[in-house]
Amino acid sequence: MKKMSSQLTTLLGLCLLPFAVLAEDSLQALNKMSQAMSDLNYEVAFVQTSPTNMDSFRYRHIKQEQKVYAQLVTLDGEQQEIIQRDNLVSYFQPGSQAFTINSGYIVDALPAVIRTDFNKLNQYYDFIKMGKGRVAGRIVDTIRIVPKDDFRYQYLVFLDEDNGLLLRADMLDREGNLLDQFRVVTLYIDNRLRGLTDYLNKVSIPPFLYESKQESSFRINWKPDWLPQGFELVSQNQDSINEEVIENALFSDGLFTFTLYVNKADRIAAKENTWRQGAYTIYSKVIGDKEITFIGQLPIATAKQIVQGVTFLK
Repeated sequence: MKKMSSQLTTLLGLCLLPFAVLAEDSLQALNKMSQAMSDLNYEVAFVQTSPTNMDSFRYRHIKQEQKVYAQLVTLDGEQQEIIQRDNLVSYFQPGSQAFTINSGYIVDALPAVIRTDFNKLNQYYDFIKMGKGRVAGRIVDTIRIVPKDDFRYQYLVFLDEDNGLLLRADMLDREGNLLDQFRVVTLYIDNRLRGLTDYLNKVSIPPFLYESKQESSFRINWKPDWLPQGFELVSQNQDSINEEVIENALFSDGLFTFTLYVNKADRIAAKENTWRQGAYTIYSKVIGDKEITFIGQLPIATAKQIVQGVTFLK
């Protein structure tokens, strides 16, 4: 029997070997995508689609002398523009004052999957190679990013076979329903895009946006007792709106994010509210004299479990 057990173990190991190799190939492809999105000079026109909306954009990315320059422009309706000059990101929108924030990348309209540390994410997600496909007239490798638990969503990504750039990303719920899609329509790669930096450097830098009371001088006196594995506190702030103090804390696992807001409950506030639009869940619950609100990219059941587990420190 011992001999038979040893043989079965060996056979099982041989059967699992191809899957391990495929997983490693998928991880390498995802890391190549992250590097390509960060280092190449490229321009893409893309559409961002949710179940209720569709918008089109042009994104240009240039890396020059170890500094990143980028521009995101809307292609429909009134023109809105976001400009990145290394660690400064400036917003220009009709009808509102332009402003600047400190950030190493533009987050608006672009999927979080391009900014993810996949080596760390590997602990909480499986990377499954699905074969070849075609997007924007180019051959792509298709990879499914599936959580190892039931507490978060999944991604289906399509990576350019030649250069590794992300050409499509579908955020899906656990049943495979589309929540949000990033899809490239045209792709242009050329070092001549570096000339765009001359234009970007000539644009005056708008004033910095007022920043809330930041983590260095503020500590929240509450915490969620339970989070899905991998989620960590990113930042904590305190705002004052119409003399009402609102505390908030941002959490992320490197792919999905959510924010918890805590404020004094209104006497007429509903004890519980739930709402979902596309990838975003909004859930609020009154606990004692506090109203706790969840806004983020996680299923409703997960949001409820997080909010209902919030405790206040003495």
